[in-house]
Amino acid sequence: MSTNSRLELGLHIILIIVFLIPIGVIILVAEESPFHQVSREPVNEVAQATGITVTSVQDSTWNLPGATGGKTFVLTDNAGEVVTVSTQAFDSAESRDAAIRMYNSYSVERGHPVGSLMVVGQYVIYVTPAQSDIMKRLVPELKKKVSR
Repeated sequence: MSTNSRLELGLHIILIIVFLIPIGVIILVAEESPFHQVSREPVNEVAQATGITVTSVQDSTWNLPGATGGKTFVLTDNAGEVVTVSTQAFDSAESRDAAIRMYNSYSVERGHPVGSLMVVGQYVIYVTPAQSDIMKRLVPELKKKVSR
């Protein structure tokens, strides 16, 4: 085996280790959220239950296959913090998960939105900004809805 062949083989092995193994681990470890119908708008219900003020609500439908409609909420707390939360219901687990995969396919600094996603039943919930005191209060309550 020539030196160039050994270098190419070594490069291929390094590429497999660096790229494919972490992706495989993520796929094996990632927990899929079950698709079930949530009867009410989860964000509105949880915001009211935790004492967070819903400042405004607008209907919205994302331009994605399987999107059936949702709402965009502006939430505020007593400290004056403001968070925008958009929800979108999907008609199937496949269309919901395709939307999540599309969001995750954007690389950081290359058009990747700055918020974060959460799944509750048939809903994908997008929050901006992702790290806020309001979300620290809402997320535990929203996670309870996942298990229902």
